[in-house]
Amino acid sequence: MLAGHFGVAGIVKAWRPGIPMAALLVASQAPDLVFAPLAAMGAESMAPAAPGLSGYGSLLITAPFSHALVSNVVLAAVVGLLVQVFLRRRWGSDAGWVLGGVVFSHWLLDLLVHRPDMPLLPGGSGPPLLGLGLWEVPVAAAVVEGGLVAAGVLLYGWRTLREPPDRRRAWAYSAGVGVLLVGSFVFDLFAS
Repeated sequence: MLAGHFGVAGIVKAWRPGIPMAALLVASQAPDLVFAPLAAMGAESMAPAAPGLSGYGSLLITAPFSHALVSNVVLAAVVGLLVQVFLRRRWGSDAGWVLGGVVFSHWLLDLLVHRPDMPLLPGGSGPPLLGLGLWEVPVAAAVVEGGLVAAGVLLYGWRTLREPPDRRRAWAYSAGVGVLLVGSFVFDLFAS
């Protein structure tokens, strides 16, 4: 659900235009950014959920550190605290809360789509493993993810183009963000 997480960034950018889009995009992917080096070291992994299964939502993700509930609460708190301490004056008095919330939104969306493969505690591999399994119904998962992308593109574009100081630059930037969000959705759908 790469694109769905990016869609959240677009939605939040429309609501909080003072926070840079790059910061929102990174925050929306923070748990996956932690997952990548852990997977490279062999501590976490992805594999088909069943033999021969491929396509959209077909992976069983073993991420006992990056996608554990407690890990995500801590990650969201750390990001929020860092933003609150160092960037609050520049991005707004509640920017830390907003970015911490975007970080945690990743876990909430993953809870919706993942099969039961997300532990409560870091390193936990036993029950209870969390996940509501929307990926088991790829069309439904694609509709949810597509809805987040559409909302992100539309709200972000509406906000960016509403009162731009430089209309040509605003159109170009909005188009670029739209291509990023829609492109990531197409990638999610067709990459296996």
